[in-house]
Amino acid sequence: MPLWTDVLEPATLTGFARASVQAYEDKNGSLERYLPNTHVDDTHVSFELGENGLREAAEFRAFDAEPSIARQALGKGLKLELPALGQKLPISEYRALRMRNASDDMYRKHILQTTNQIVRAIADRMEILRGVVLDTGKATVNQRNFSFSDDFGRPAEHNITAPVLWSDNTASRLDQLLDAVELYEETNNGTSPERMLMSTRAYNLLRAGDEFVNQVTGRPLSREDINALLADEGLPQIDIYNRRIKNYEGTISRVTKDDSILFLPAPGAGGESELGATYWGTTLTATELDWAIEDTERAGIVAGVVKNDNVPVIAEVVADAIGMPVLGNAALTLAYKVI
Repeated sequence: MPLWTDVLEPATLTGFARASVQAYEDKNGSLERYLPNTHVDDTHVSFELGENGLREAAEFRAFDAEPSIARQALGKGLKLELPALGQKLPISEYRALRMRNASDDMYRKHILQTTNQIVRAIADRMEILRGVVLDTGKATVNQRNFSFSDDFGRPAEHNITAPVLWSDNTASRLDQLLDAVELYEETNNGTSPERMLMSTRAYNLLRAGDEFVNQVTGRPLSREDINALLADEGLPQIDIYNRRIKNYEGTISRVTKDDSILFLPAPGAGGESELGATYWGTTLTATELDWAIEDTERAGIVAGVVKNDNVPVIAEVVADAIGMPVLGNAALTLAYKVI
């Protein structure tokens, strides 16, 4: 189908699409805070796998002597192709007939509403994959029409089951969490996790433990008091996450497992994270002259409208993207099964 620009240019619709996605993610809460969106003008990303972000200490030197030369890090180089994702949604022939005498503003409104639907579907799919990556240390897609798996090398010992599950209120949550943090620090040369990402279900079982019950009232402590107690013990703060999404099979499921806790670094600040990133590359669509996307704006989701010039005369709103979440240092995630 040829591009149809009578009502909205692709560059304009692309700007709307990206703003729509960001507002949607901000409203619903996204794992983007741990794997921030990063745009690259390419179809692949390259990075060092296994780097822990730490460098060896500098050496003292004598006056008039040259500084020592730092040794190069020996992380494993990895190049990943970014998979494509997208969606299109037709404006039916019947709806087009009903709208043929409508103003451009009405047609534009319908196109924008349709764009909202498809770019949010793309955002949901990427969020599902972020959850898989954080839960398992791998980017795995197994659809009916496409599959792939990239292993980011999380240590096997970073997938743990609590020695006593939290259905037992007498199980020491603090001792178990301290043991998990100790293992995390050993793997990461002393770097401590700063957040525990958990579902409400896991949180309710945490606060039901005897250590988190007010001895006077018999009621569980407030989240503020629990976080203060955790901080006193040198443990990470709690981050509750319960997002659910309807997947491509039509079933609604959780993005992350609700029976486990994820130990993670602090959320990225300023779009950067030592944990990794969600990379969005540049599609071939974005480079097409007819789409008129500025060179500096090509990376990321692009959206436009195409229209059949033969029977049936159907228009379609389409959105195109390539990208995936990547763990630059998978050892900075640890999954701890408690239920």
